[in-house]
Amino acid sequence: MARIQFGIFPITEDWPDGADMARVYDEIVAEAKMAESVGFDSCLITEHHQQADGYFPNPLMVSAGVARETTTLKVGSCVALAPLYNPIRLTEDAALLDVISNGRLILGLGASYVSEDLAAFDVDPSQRGALMEDTVRFLQEAWTHDDLDFDGEVFHFQNMRITPKPVQQPRPPVWLGAWTPQGLRRAGRLGDAWVTDVINTIGTFKTFNEIYAKSAAKHGRIPRVAVLRECWVAPTTEQAIEEYAEHLMMSHRFYYQAGGYSPLADPWIADLSSVDEFTFDKVAPDRFIIGSPEHVIDEIERWHQELGADYFVMRFRHPTGPSHEKAMESIRLFGEKVIPAFR
Repeated sequence: MARIQFGIFPITEDWPDGADMARVYDEIVAEAKMAESVGFDSCLITEHHQQADGYFPNPLMVSAGVARETTTLKVGSCVALAPLYNPIRLTEDAALLDVISNGRLILGLGASYVSEDLAAFDVDPSQRGALMEDTVRFLQEAWTHDDLDFDGEVFHFQNMRITPKPVQQPRPPVWLGAWTPQGLRRAGRLGDAWVTDVINTIGTFKTFNEIYAKSAAKHGRIPRVAVLRECWVAPTTEQAIEEYAEHLMMSHRFYYQAGGYSPLADPWIADLSSVDEFTFDKVAPDRFIIGSPEHVIDEIERWHQELGADYFVMRFRHPTGPSHEKAMESIRLFGEKVIPAFR
């Protein structure tokens, strides 16, 4: 088996009304500590704004809290929404998280696709690409240079010094999320890895990867694929599906209704007459990693062989469940039975 690294991707909301966000944070920390204890490599947090369920809006702040409760686990974002930030502030905050964690930052960045997130910060959607490009370039240069003059498409800075500098040398890794041709080419040009979305199938990702890898090679970078996936492990595949499928499908029905599923990638979508026909048996193949430890090992190896992915970031919970206690059991089982196959 190939050597593969693994992360967790916790939920950061309390559905439906955000009534107990302190509990959500405590559960993230507990799940991160469990993940660290059984061999996971990272805990990565995402970002959204203005959500009724209390969705945490600051992945770096949450990650700083996780960092203080762990010792080896990488911490950071998957993904922070780069166009929403002043690049100086993001560069400083991310460097500070690398200091707080003593060199454990992974900074995943995305261009944002949710209109409410962009509107909250008065960001013109047509400028997302330029803002993303400038921000990634600036933070990579500012982490490694002092007295920096930066001339981007949107941002222009003179004699800029970012302190503190990160602990990691020459700088922390920057992963870029992408699912459009321009985004994939950007990830190849500027990113240390391409991190996938959670929706598409391995077949679609193969097509995406061709664009990404070609761009990486053109710009002298070694391509690296980090896969963000739905995951659940139970003693049997039947039990895993019973425990996880309906919670997972609530999220993916939302993605479907919001336009996240495309007939271009999934032609069967065009034949659906209602959301009731958007069912687990249609959605799951080549998309979710759910089952017994043996089945999950086989699926991860298949994804590695077909896509070249060597980092898997797993989502074990959704807003409606499974419970924190059940997630802790599945994380533990994954660490004890799945991870050793790849070490």
